[in-house]
Amino acid sequence: MSVKSHYVEFRNALSKNDSKKAEEEFEKAYNEAFLYYQNKLAENKKFDLSNEDERFALITLTDNIIGYWAEGMLEDGIALSESLIEFVESPKLKEMFKGYSIGMQSGLDVNEFMQKYMDLSKIDAEFPEFLCNFKENIKELVK
Repeated sequence: MSVKSHYVEFRNALSKNDSKKAEEEFEKAYNEAFLYYQNKLAENKKFDLSNEDERFALITLTDNIIGYWAEGMLEDGIALSESLIEFVESPKLKEMFKGYSIGMQSGLDVNEFMQKYMDLSKIDAEFPEFLCNFKENIKELVK
């Protein structure tokens, strides 16, 4: 199965409140996504977002950052977020990873950060799978 297939199964299981299946499918998606990440690191290449599986690998890794944040594993979340900045071409996604890193470094709870600094009313036309639209007040976190 592909990263996308496992990720879709993960989301389906979540919608059905099947936490066991959701956890299993996310773990499979994450393991495959992490292989993509390791290959990108070894080859010094960026994620090809026109490739569906690579795009879903990045989506899975981004979800993992949010999970690290929610679980209080800030060092891991910051490290992965800052690392992924170098593995995307898109200025929008670079900004998203920087924003997440700054949010974690500021000590804000992930939910508080999302409500206060993310424009959740917008779905990005280019990247609808990512929460990547910040409000103007995000600048107050930049020191």
